Amino acid sequence: MVQAPAPSIRPLTAADHSAWIGLRQALWLGSDATTLAAEAGTLLSEPERFGALRYAVLLAVAGARPIGFIEVSLRDDLAALAGKTVGYVEGVYVTPPHQRRGLGRALIEAAVAWTRAQGAVDLVSDVLVGNDASVDFHHRVGFVISGEGGRGAERQMLLVRRV
Repeated sequence: MVQAPAPSIRPLTAADHSAWIGLRQALWLGSDATTLAAEAGTLLSEPERFGALRYAVLLAVAGARPIGFIEVSLRDDLAALAGKTVGYVEGVYVTPPHQRRGLGRALIEAAVAWTRAQGAVDLVSDVLVGNDASVDFHHRVGFVISGEGGRGAERQMLLVRRV
């Protein structure tokens, strides 16, 4: 029996655009400004409109089929980090049939490498307070809680990992 090749991580290509948008919709339901910008292509071409210095999408693919992604940006606008330039996990997602196989960790490691290549020394993420599964995932992949903040009524934990 021929075994399927192991999933790999690679940068988003133009051919992946619609699959990426579908994966984004699975993670973030709705049509906020970044969803519309992703659909239009400006999220990647004009990251400064969204507070980022740079923006990248890395895909987990099985064969040629995207099964997960991580969006990572380079930011210097996080008040809790006093304007320090950091890599920032905007979102990470793996489709349910492919979860718990190390792809989330592989995507984080790809974001670590991207962050290091940008010259930053920290990768930062945030998690809604009470999202224990996400906090556990972040701890397993090397993040530590740095503080707590919020946007409106949503309280968030800030997590940091040295790269």
